[in-house]
Amino acid sequence: MKIIVGLGNKGKEYEGTRHNAGFMFVDALIKNKEVASGDKIIQFHNEKKFESDIAEIQIGDEKIIVVKPRTYMNDSGKAVSSVLKFYKVDPDNLIVVMDDVDLPLGVARIRKEGSSGGHKGMQNIIDSIKYDNFIRIRIGISNSFKEENNFETAEFVLDKFSKRELPVLNEMLDLIIDNILPHLKSKTEIPCHTFNLGTNERGIEK
Repeated sequence: MKIIVGLGNKGKEYEGTRHNAGFMFVDALIKNKEVASGDKIIQFHNEKKFESDIAEIQIGDEKIIVVKPRTYMNDSGKAVSSVLKFYKVDPDNLIVVMDDVDLPLGVARIRKEGSSGGHKGMQNIIDSIKYDNFIRIRIGISNSFKEENNFETAEFVLDKFSKRELPVLNEMLDLIIDNILPHLKSKTEIPCHTFNLGTNERGIEK
């Protein structure tokens, strides 16, 4: 069994914001044609004991618990820790998906172990489970506007993706999902990798 956690903030006011790229990833995952095949409809349901929205999916012989913490980003570790304990899943089988303001839109990285990279949600997970040797998928959200105007990070990540950015983001989400599904199906380790869509001006035009 694996646990896939998408990081974000609960509430309608945060829907579509850059900091919710992790939520958007797991939303795309449960709707993927290989996951929700035929007439099967997979939806998240609230589990108060985990302070999370949970969905269960089956990929090949692998059962996967998909999680959207409802604790707010900076306290994500509380939800992740409780899910791991309840399902008795080793942290090695944890996959965390998050936004990364240090990567441009159109770029994503899969890495195992390492620091939080300054991401408070990731740091809270590491602190809570006291372990960092798990897969993390970092989805780039930066753009040229932020770089050229020294936009404050806190304000930038809580702003919504623009109409120009969303197609780039969605293409990246699909690309990552298509690449990890075969490994989930065959129960092989997901390799470290950098994805680059080669989009101009970090995903948007000037």
